[in-house]
This record gives sequence, structure tokens and C-alpha cells, in this order.
Amino acid sequence: MERPGPWPMTFGSESITPRPERTGEASTRADGFGADLLAVLRDHRLFIALILGYTGAGWLTTVLIGAQERFAPFLYSQTMGIVMALFLVAFFGGYPIYVMAVVRPKRLTAYIVANMRDRFLTRRRLLGALPVLVFMPVFFGVITSLKTLIPVINPYGWDVAFAEWDRLLHGGLDPWRLLQPLLGHPLISASINVTYNSWLVVLYIVLLWQTFSARDPRLRMRFLLTFVLAWIVLGTIAATALSSAGPVYFGRVTGVEDPFAPLMAYLRSVNETYPVGALNAQEYLWKIYQDGGYAPGSGISAMPSLHVATVFLFALVGWRSGPVAGIALTAYAVIIFIGSVHLGWHYAIDGYLGIAGVWLIWKFAGFVLGRPAPAPGRERSVVSDRT
Repeated sequence: MERPGPWPMTFGSESITPRPERTGEASTRADGFGADLLAVLRDHRLFIALILGYTGAGWLTTVLIGAQERFAPFLYSQTMGIVMALFLVAFFGGYPIYVMAVVRPKRLTAYIVANMRDRFLTRRRLLGALPVLVFMPVFFGVITSLKTLIPVINPYGWDVAFAEWDRLLHGGLDPWRLLQPLLGHPLISASINVTYNSWLVVLYIVLLWQTFSARDPRLRMRFLLTFVLAWIVLGTIAATALSSAGPVYFGRVTGVEDPFAPLMAYLRSVNETYPVGALNAQEYLWKIYQDGGYAPGSGISAMPSLHVATVFLFALVGWRSGPVAGIALTAYAVIIFIGSVHLGWHYAIDGYLGIAGVWLIWKFAGFVLGRPAPAPGRERSVVSDRT
């Protein structure tokens, strides 16, 4: 149950008290910029504090275990720059096409210019995205740094137990065997692999969507806090305590008979006809692990599944944004969950814990933010499409 008392989401809302106007247009603009920037920092204070605290704890951890050289908070700076550039190209190229195909206003250029100026490229919207764009790349770098250190801090030791628990929960059979009659066809497996490999692209799309969203500030902040806490609590703390490598690496880290060998043999046979990129990715991660290094996307950790946890979070946000987004992101989450087992990445219980963990964190973030304010009306174009 969410506590009463609204979270003071003042940025970009009517609740910002206008400052007295000063003489001169430049001073007025500067005064407004300063007020908006302070409002942004105030609204994102928990988000910023979590990332700074996590970064400090990550650095201290590497110092204590003598692995400072593997602390790389700026590992994704270039990657995020490329992602932002692609996002901007897609947006500025795609929005005019959308307007021409769907809205079809009588004054096309005036409509697009007015919306860009007064809706999408407003100072408050761009400033509101700034904390996420600045701090999220650092956060991703620390995540990877600590993920690659999981087996250093706590060597993989849970795989045998998790495989046994998986069988106990699924009638004495490994979950992948239950899925095999339905999914064990080369074209289906290859299709699931393509969908699973799109996870990173979907993650960036949803993250940028919420980064620049101004429709529901509370929902946006709830998403950001849940996202960050999920990676801290589930992706670092729980993953280290429950250190496991996953089905694909079961035989390599346990030294016992591998119940997942037939699954991997099947996937390799599919790869002879249709590309199964998961196999290359799995060997890439294993090589980095053996070399004791790090790289973007590196780190082996099965429990809990952050692939499943994050897409479940996307579905939660989707349903609060509209039925189309909810249905699409829920269907995507189901495929990712199934794919995590079918492609040998995860035990089924990895996904169960990921979903349960995100749900609890989502509820906690809602409690922290308090009850939602009355939903504002949708933004409308400042240029009528009927004039």
C-alpha cells in the first residue's frame, strides 16, 4: 500500500513559483534557467544519490579486493554517445514521417516546427533528461565492473543447487526439456534468439523514452528508481551472494555431469542452418572471464536474471502508459523469459526471482514517491491540424 503524501515533482509543472521578473531579457532567461536546473536536481535527488552511493561503494569494493584496475565507471561513455546520436537521428527523421502519415496537418512545416519548439525541445524537458544522460553511463560502467568481479568475490558455487531446485519446481524435469517439444525446431529457436538479442536495443529505447518523457513525471521517476535499485539489489548484491554461471557454463564451473549438454548440442546443430548468436556471445563472455578482464557487456551471472527483471519492469511501465504498450511489452517479456531458458542462459528460477524482486522494488519505489497526483491532460500540439 502506497503511503499518502505526494512526491514533490515540481519540475516542469505549475507548482514552480515564478520568480519576480528582472530588468533585461538575458537576466530573466538566466534566472529561469537556474530555477529550472535547481528543480531538476531536486526532483532527481534520490536517483542521483543512489548512483553516487553505488559508484562510491563499487570503488571501495575494488580497492578492498585489490582490483582497482577493473573499476571502469566511464566504460560506456562512448557507447551512450553513439546511442544518443542514433536516437536523435531516428527521432528527427521519423517524427516528420509520422506527422505526414498519421496526423496529416494542413500546415505541415508549421505544425512540426511548433511541436519541436514548444513540446519536444523545451528547456524544461531537455534539462529534465540531463541527470539521466549524465549519470546513467557511469552507473552502467560500475555495474559491469562489479559484475565481472562476482566470481572473484564469491566463486560460482550455486549452479548445482539451482539446477536441482529447477527440477523440483517443474515436476522433476529441467525446464528446457519441458519447452523442447514446443520450441525445439530450428526456425523457432533462431527466431527466439533474434528476439533475445534485441534486449539491449529495447533497453535503450525504453530508457530514452522515459528519460525524455514529460507525460507522467511520477511514473518516470518510479521507473528510474526501480531500474537503478533493481541493478543494485538484484544485479549486484543478490547476484554476488547467489553466485552462479548459468546452464550454458554448468559443466565448466561445476565439474559434474552436465544436464544441459543436450540443449547446447541442439543449439549448435541449429547454428549450422540458422545463426544462433547466443552461442558466440556465450563464448565471448567466457573468454573475458578466463582472461580476467572486462569489456562492455561483460560479466557472467545467472541468478537472478536481470534480462527478465528489466523486461518485466518495461511491461509494468507499458501498462501504465497505455494498452498497446502494455500488451507489446508483456509479450516481449514472455519471449525473453522463455528465451533465457531455451538458449541456456538461465535457470527458470533466475527469472522467477528477477520478476519477484522487481515487483517488490516497484512497490517500494511507489511507496517512497507517495500517491500519484491527478493525471495531467495530454500535451496538445500548439498548432491546430485543422487550421
